[in-house]
Amino acid sequence: MVLASNPFATRFVRPGAICYVFAGEDSAEALIERLRKQHWMGQVIGPHGSGKSTLLATLLPLLAAAGRKVVELKDRGPAEMRQQAKDVAGKSLDAATQLVVDGFEQLSWWWRRKVKDACRRHGAGLLVTTHRDMGLPILWQTDSSPELARSIVTRLLPVGDQTIEVGEIDRAYSAAGGNLRETLFALYDVYQTKMQSPVKG
Repeated sequence: MVLASNPFATRFVRPGAICYVFAGEDSAEALIERLRKQHWMGQVIGPHGSGKSTLLATLLPLLAAAGRKVVELKDRGPAEMRQQAKDVAGKSLDAATQLVVDGFEQLSWWWRRKVKDACRRHGAGLLVTTHRDMGLPILWQTDSSPELARSIVTRLLPVGDQTIEVGEIDRAYSAAGGNLRETLFALYDVYQTKMQSPVKG
């Protein structure tokens, strides 16, 4: 038997594959306008697994559409982050450059200061994700809730697919301590198990 593709597989839930889900009337476009008013300086703050990287991936194409020259520093561990920061500090930044750092707290205090100073010196923008306040204007604070987890699952499941029940979402969310990323990872296993069928001899 060929199993249906699991909608919770990494390729479907990684940042960039799924758009950030806003609660209320906020939108990615509204955040870009807010960032513009903050002179392209801002931080996205939130706990682990609350959608910071997903929001960043949602904003990147809009930054490019707004005429920003995006330069990314990706969270791949402190050592590589330091090397990326060193490379960026040596680059020719200008007022059209938008430096984007996913996982700003991975950099030491000294490198965070170097990056901020380089951006301010050249008039470049700086947008970061972080778990705590890093002294930049707050652009957005991510958070999670059972309702948000349910909304994301509904978007991921094919129309009419009721393989995952609300109670299963809530249990996975609770077991993950509110971490949306871990919730989706857990639901991968739930979905996979439900789609399995006994091998017939």
